[in-house]
Amino acid sequence: MFNLPQTLRNRGFRLFLCGRGVDDLGSEMLPVALVALVLVEHGPLMLGLILGVRGAAGSVFALVSGALLSKIRKSMAMAVNDLIQLVVMLGFAFGPSAATWLVLPAVVSGMAGSMSEPAAGAIMPVIVPREQLREANALRNIVGRTMGITGPAVAGVLLAVLNVQVVFLLIASAFAAGGAVLFRLRERPPSEEHAAASMGGNFRSGLREVVKRPWVPAIIAVATLQAPATIAPGFVLLPIVVADSYAEPVYGLALSCMSAGQLIGGVVAARWSPKRPGLVSLGGVMAYPVVLLALALTMPVPLLLAGYVAAGAGFMMFGVYWYTALQKAIPENLLSVVISIDQVGSFGLEPLGYAASGALAESMGPTPVLVTAAGVGLVSTLVPLSIPGVARLADSPPAGGGERGEDSRAGPPRASAD
Repeated sequence: MFNLPQTLRNRGFRLFLCGRGVDDLGSEMLPVALVALVLVEHGPLMLGLILGVRGAAGSVFALVSGALLSKIRKSMAMAVNDLIQLVVMLGFAFGPSAATWLVLPAVVSGMAGSMSEPAAGAIMPVIVPREQLREANALRNIVGRTMGITGPAVAGVLLAVLNVQVVFLLIASAFAAGGAVLFRLRERPPSEEHAAASMGGNFRSGLREVVKRPWVPAIIAVATLQAPATIAPGFVLLPIVVADSYAEPVYGLALSCMSAGQLIGGVVAARWSPKRPGLVSLGGVMAYPVVLLALALTMPVPLLLAGYVAAGAGFMMFGVYWYTALQKAIPENLLSVVISIDQVGSFGLEPLGYAASGALAESMGPTPVLVTAAGVGLVSTLVPLSIPGVARLADSPPAGGGERGEDSRAGPPRASAD
């Protein structure tokens, strides 16, 4: 008989998962709709500008969002983001078609969206018991990945039969539905002391939480380096190598295999609690540099696709174990700040990697770029394992504290999720 996961018996988490799932569907449909709205009339340069400024606005505003979220309810912040995204989608649907106008809602969308991930990560310890955080993070990521697969496909089908403005209205409806669900989620408000603290003070306190735990900046540094130097080259050069060296439609298959691997990784992470999650996580991440070497050597298709499945699973397991570790180690009132720092570190330099990868491949050819990217990925994954706490993704246990480390601390009291 099928047993419902323990976290799904929690009404607050069910509301969160449903609201976020609908939001993710709208978010994943949006880029496809923007292509249809912008590309034909304004060309690829303007499309790149609009997508770029949306991402840049999110990165720039993320640290402010993290500090702000320390003072307010996270569920309310997510609902407000949905309301702003709803207005933005209506702007895309009914606003002027001038290119300068389209940049404005893109910036607003990016700024508001910068609250979403820190709020979602920081609310988990409030609505989910400490011992269920890993399972809850896995379910949350599985739903997000499912929407990542479904959203673009749904948008593509809708654009084939409907006007682009109607598709934007449907995306707006998704954000409206998600916001309505999240608005029903209740959580314990921040204490008066935390609510009264300045945003600058919250940010400095969150930064101190990062610095005093060597394993946290070590992992963030891995992402900061690998996003532009390993991840970006892999995605930019995959279609180029496939077009030059493979007869089969390997590009789409590779992306599908990575998505399938992410779903598999989420299921595994939901059920497996390793003693050294950092070692497991970094081992999983190491699959991607190996895939880049296989791509550079034009390995047989079955081996290459198996590598993409393994890489997807590794990325997903890393995300689940990493977020769970942060949620257990960082004080609840500062968690959103730490997650926002992680977000900026993980994705802030990635656009530069995309630009540089294409330019380097044009001058050197894709193979040297892929081999270099793989080398950077392998070395930067192995080096942090020498730093205290990285293998366990936890603070070093106190003398006589055994292996429990930070788990020996009492978890934060649960809030009402009604």
